[in-house]
Amino acid sequence: MATIQIQMKKKRVRRENQTALTYLAPALIFLIVFMVYPLIYSGILSFFKWTGVSAKVFIGFENFQRLFTDNYFWRALVNNISVAVSALIFQVFIALVIAFVLVRVMDKVSKVYLFIFLIPMVVSEICIGLLWGFIYNPYFGLINAALRGLGLESLAIGWLGESATAFPAVINAMNFTYLGLYVLLFVNSIQDVPEDIFDAAKIDGAGGIRTFFNVVIPVIRESIGSTMLLAVISSFKTFSLVFVLTNGGPNHRSEVLSTYLYKMGFNSFQMGYASTIGFVQMLLMALAGFIVLYSTSRKNKELA
Repeated sequence: MATIQIQMKKKRVRRENQTALTYLAPALIFLIVFMVYPLIYSGILSFFKWTGVSAKVFIGFENFQRLFTDNYFWRALVNNISVAVSALIFQVFIALVIAFVLVRVMDKVSKVYLFIFLIPMVVSEICIGLLWGFIYNPYFGLINAALRGLGLESLAIGWLGESATAFPAVINAMNFTYLGLYVLLFVNSIQDVPEDIFDAAKIDGAGGIRTFFNVVIPVIRESIGSTMLLAVISSFKTFSLVFVLTNGGPNHRSEVLSTYLYKMGFNSFQMGYASTIGFVQMLLMALAGFIVLYSTSRKNKELA
């Protein structure tokens, strides 16, 4: 009798697994065809010299050797790291502060402000880039018009055309664009915190700042970690805003890995070298994600 029950249980589990696999098959096929295969193929192309139409010529590690001596690649990598650091500070942390204020201080009007923060998320990045291009325009842009109105005409410059200001201007546009997403994520996380915890903190005499650092951050630390991971990965694959605003200029000052890859592949027709950049970019994103996950999980264990 026990043997029959075990066999029936195994058949039921096998049938459930087959059903689950049937429903998951389309997603798995999509993942393999459009993500796994291109990653593997780009890694293979890294060992070839190819224009995209000519015959592939195997050159071994020459593309990687060129990459490590390419100053433009290193400048783009430093810019991506700068974008990631800026995202962690001005998007994740500031979004956490704003979310706390909306939930715990301004809860009655939080939906209005949340709608305002989310407006950039429903607009195409291309459109956002064009809007910021108008804002930064040296002749009729909003920033220079405000400076001239305040009698500070000497400070009115071509923000996207100057080497010193082009990349900070792009980062500023990114921060305003993606801030709303992280505000929404943190609002949901803070709203899920039991009210009893806040009541206990209030009884203990904790004010707003102490509640934020000693209650909210420890309780939603897992959400903070996943949001940091999302911000870092997004920073390493950013493309649209840079492409629309500066296209990596002037003189590669605002270049990022994605725009440099695009130029090598579709402007210079160096598909093999572009594949090398993309493959290394993928490895760097994986490494950055591992570092964020490791640091946050280690912090979680210390606080547990």
